[in-house]
Amino acid sequence: MFAAVAGPAGDRGNRRAGTGHDGIASALMTAHPAPVPAEFVRFAVALEPGELAVGCVTGRVTDEDARWLAFLRGCDLGELGGRFAALAEADPEVWRQAAAEAGPEAGRVWAYLEGLRRGEPDAAGRQEFLVGRAADGRGMNWADSSALMGTDRPEEVDAAFERGEPLVGVAVIGLALTHPDADAILPRVARALEAPHEELRHQGVVALAHVARLQPPSTTAAWNCCEACRQGPRPMTTS
Repeated sequence: MFAAVAGPAGDRGNRRAGTGHDGIASALMTAHPAPVPAEFVRFAVALEPGELAVGCVTGRVTDEDARWLAFLRGCDLGELGGRFAALAEADPEVWRQAAAEAGPEAGRVWAYLEGLRRGEPDAAGRQEFLVGRAADGRGMNWADSSALMGTDRPEEVDAAFERGEPLVGVAVIGLALTHPDADAILPRVARALEAPHEELRHQGVVALAHVARLQPPSTTAAWNCCEACRQGPRPMTTS
C-alpha cells in the first residue's frame, strides 16, 4: 500500500510505494492500451470516487496510478475523503462494486481527459470536471489546513479567492509546493501579495520563497521570485 508521506506537504507528489495488492484492472478486464498518467489527471480534474473506480476497471488508468490518485484525493479532502481512503486500500472487488454503483456516466470524465491529453480541450468538460467543482468547494477540504498544503490545481485557489475562504493563503503555499509550473503558481501568489489582510500577504511571501527554491535556477520565474521575496509585500496605504 502507499507509504505515509513524511516531510513537507509538497513531497506527496513525488513519493509512492508499491500497492501490495493484485492488479485491479488485470483482475477485472483487459487494460486500456493508453492509460492516462496519474500526474496528468491530478492537475486536470477533481475526481469523484466513482469516476476513479470506473477509470480503473476500464483501464483508463493503471491500477497503481488509481490507488495513488485515491491516496491523493483522500489527502485533498482530509477527514471528508473517507471513500477515497477506502479505495486506496481496497481489493479489486470493492473497486468493481464502486464502478458499478457509479454507472456509465462516470466514464465521461475519462473521455474528457483523453481528449485533453491529445490536445483537444473541451470547454464544457473543463467546466464540469474542474472549474465547477472548484467553484462549489468540492475539490478540497477548505476547513483542513493539512489538506490544503497539498493543493494541486490552480483553479481551486482561484475559486477560493472568489469565495473569500479564510485558508486560501494556505492553499497558495500548497500550490507552490506541489505544482510543477511557476507560470500557473505566480498569478495566485501575486493575488495573495496584493490582499488587504496582512496574514494573507505574508503567506504570499512564503509561497514565493517556495517557488524560488523549487524552480530551476536558470528560469526567469525563479529570479523574479527571489527579487520579490527580498523586497517583500508593499505596505498597505490609507487614502
